[in-house]
Amino acid sequence: MSLSRETVLKALHNETVDQVPASFWRHFADNEFTNAATTSSVLTTNLNGHRDYYQAVDVDFAKTMLDGYFPYPFHGVNDPKNITDLHNLRPIANDDPWLTGQVALAEKQKQLAGDRPTFVTMFSPLFLLKWALIEHYQEPLLLADKRFADMYEEDPQLVLHVLKVISDDQKKVAKALMTTSIDGIYYSTQEIQDERTSTPKFFEEVMEPTDIDVQNAINAVSPLNILHICGFDGADNHLDWFVNYPLQVINWATETDGYSLAAGKKLFGDRPVMGGLDNSTKGILYSGTKQQIQDKVHALIAETGNQGVLLGADCTVPRDIDYDHLRWAIEAAHN
Repeated sequence: MSLSRETVLKALHNETVDQVPASFWRHFADNEFTNAATTSSVLTTNLNGHRDYYQAVDVDFAKTMLDGYFPYPFHGVNDPKNITDLHNLRPIANDDPWLTGQVALAEKQKQLAGDRPTFVTMFSPLFLLKWALIEHYQEPLLLADKRFADMYEEDPQLVLHVLKVISDDQKKVAKALMTTSIDGIYYSTQEIQDERTSTPKFFEEVMEPTDIDVQNAINAVSPLNILHICGFDGADNHLDWFVNYPLQVINWATETDGYSLAAGKKLFGDRPVMGGLDNSTKGILYSGTKQQIQDKVHALIAETGNQGVLLGADCTVPRDIDYDHLRWAIEAAHN
C-alpha cells in the first residue's frame, strides 16, 4: 500500500518520516519522441500506460511522462539543424496546441495518479534545442550534443537567442501547467555532452542563466518542484556546478556523478533528495535479486537517514523492467 499523501509531502518538505517514500517512472510509448501533433494516438498510449502502471505498481508519488510533447514546435523554422533557418524562430502563443495539449495531458495524468503527489515533466531549453538536431532512434543520442556544440561554435549569439525564445515559451508552459491540479513540476536538465561545452565558462554563461531563468518562473507559480540533473545513458554532469539552482528537491545520477544521496544532500545545503538507485540495465534494480535490491534500499536509508529523503532511480527505468523489482524496492523503503 502506498504511503499517505501527508507522509510524502512531509518528506518533500524535508521533514523526518517513519517510512521513506519511493517511486519509479518509465516511458510507455515505443518512441517518446513521437509527436502528438502528427500522431495523436501516442497520447492514448501515454494515458493507458500510466493507468496500467499505477494499478500494477503502488508508487508513493507520481512523476508523469511527457511522451507526445518531447518535440518543441519551432514555429517559423523548417529545419532546426539549419542555422540560417533558426533565425526565423517565433515564440508560441498562449493557446498553442503544444502548450494546451500538455496542460490537458497533465490534468488527465493527475486524475490517474489519484491522491498521490504528482509532478509533471518539463525539459530545459538546452534539451529541447539539442533534441531537434537528430532523428531519434535512427541517429546516436550523443550526436545531438555534438551538433549543438558545433552550432554554438559557429554562432553563439544565435544559440543564445534561440534558447531565450524557448525559455520564454517554457515559462508559459509552467504557468499553464500550474492551473491544473498537479502538485508541482519536475524540471529536467543536463550538461551538453561535448568537451567544448562541458566547461565552467559555458555553464556559467549559457546553461546556468538559461536554466535559472526558467526555474525562477516555475518557483513563481509552484512552491514545490523537483530538479532532475539527468544522467540518462551514462551522461556526466558536474553536480557541484548546480548548487545555485533554486528548485526545492534534487534528483541526480548518484553513481555517474559521484555523489551518494547523503553526499548530495550535504552538497545542496540539506535540501530534500530523491533517487539513489541506478536506472540502467546494469544496475541492481534491473538485474538484482529481491535480497540484493532490498539490501541496497536499506543501505541507502541507513546512510542518508529518513529526513527529506525519497527513494527512486537516477532516471527513467527501462520499459522491460520486472515490476516485481520495483515492488521489492518500495516494500524495503517502507520497512
